[in-house]
Amino acid sequence: MNPIKNALKNLSVTTTNVIIALIFFVITAKISSPAFFGKVAIVQLLEIVTSTFFYFIPGQIITREISYLYAKKEITKEVVGKFLSFPFLVLPIFLILLIFPDYVKLAIPYLFLYLLNGVMTAVMIGMDMFTESAITGNFFLVIRWGIAIIAVLYHNIYLFVKIWTLGGILSVSMNYAFISKKVGLVLPTPDFAFLFRHFREGLPVYLSSFAGFLSSQGDRVTTAYLLGSYYLGIYQFSALVAGVPSMILGALGGVLLPTASFYKALGKDEKKMSSLSFIFLSLLTFLTVIISIPIGEIIIIHFFPNYKEGLEVFVLLLISATLPFPIGSLTNFIVAFKRNLRPFLILSILNGSLVLLTSYLLIPRIGIMGGAISQVIVATISSLFIIFYSIRTSVFSTGRKEIILLFLIPVVGIYEAIDPPFLDFLLILLILLVFKLFKIITEEDVKIIEGFLPHGLKFVSKILSKLT
Repeated sequence: MNPIKNALKNLSVTTTNVIIALIFFVITAKISSPAFFGKVAIVQLLEIVTSTFFYFIPGQIITREISYLYAKKEITKEVVGKFLSFPFLVLPIFLILLIFPDYVKLAIPYLFLYLLNGVMTAVMIGMDMFTESAITGNFFLVIRWGIAIIAVLYHNIYLFVKIWTLGGILSVSMNYAFISKKVGLVLPTPDFAFLFRHFREGLPVYLSSFAGFLSSQGDRVTTAYLLGSYYLGIYQFSALVAGVPSMILGALGGVLLPTASFYKALGKDEKKMSSLSFIFLSLLTFLTVIISIPIGEIIIIHFFPNYKEGLEVFVLLLISATLPFPIGSLTNFIVAFKRNLRPFLILSILNGSLVLLTSYLLIPRIGIMGGAISQVIVATISSLFIIFYSIRTSVFSTGRKEIILLFLIPVVGIYEAIDPPFLDFLLILLILLVFKLFKIITEEDVKIIEGFLPHGLKFVSKILSKLT
């Protein structure tokens, strides 16, 4: 299992998403109102609700278990079929959406397909099927953002939902074909003892996601409740643009869980894996944040002038979503190395409570900026907790290099929040100078990375060597 090649395959899906979604939102902003965009945001919010509340066996647990079995060559179609059965068991729960507006009712089949597709993807990446996952992901995104423009032209939210449902049907069909080709014809077969065992094991993660929904989406829910769909549209648009950098990094970091699980099953050193990932993801994150903020501001000002009201919100949301990424990536190793996950439930409850409280207090006073400040608070608390717990469970160690990087994270965040004009280039030079002077990256690290690099990217190792 090659993490760099797999990360590039994931990145292809993210790139497609960014490009096609940008075209979609340019057209939507030109020909529709923030109120229509608010309805699209509600459908997207329902996706998050589905993956949070109905994903009773978390994808992390599925991927980890499949990766362990795949590394030991013990994967069978029966095991895959058991995991694929649980979305069908929770299908009746979707009927609760019948109490909502008609376009939400119409979205029920799509949301079920969204859940089933998520389980399939978790299984596929556990079996190192990143190529097949990328094919399906790119195909679905063309329908999701490309063909869906037709619905925007007609200002028809119902047609919009139908197009997404068609994309879900085709995506699930393709993934099913890929999985069956890999392990044999798979039939969803409920095994309640099997499912309950994994549900119980993943319960802290599930409940953490449940509470984490409040911390990640509570600001949107509060904005919709207090300010209405117009400001929800502006806030959600700012959040979507701000989420692009973390989405790109997430594509690279998305390979960590299956890769760590795979090599853990083969007996590789745990701390070495987590430390090396933290160092390189920190470098990527710093550069991404510094470059993305001015680019995002230019895009909003020139292409989406109706949403300039959310410009300051965009900056804070980008910082809170992207800058903690190297720290957040450590959770993949905590799951992969089978550490106790129960403390994350306490953290999620705390975060959820804080974001609801701060949003409710701040949004009526300072508008949508209050929601962004809530996210900064939650990101800070989560990062401190993950660092502490990773060290305590021996997943991560803090040597001189790691301490320097942990110190740089808030420095970069404060700098970008203040945003001195025309000085981003100097900050990039400062980051590179720190890596060089303190030898954050060693020659041994470069050799390990070089071993995973495809032939066309061998030049990356030469660039990294300049920092050793």
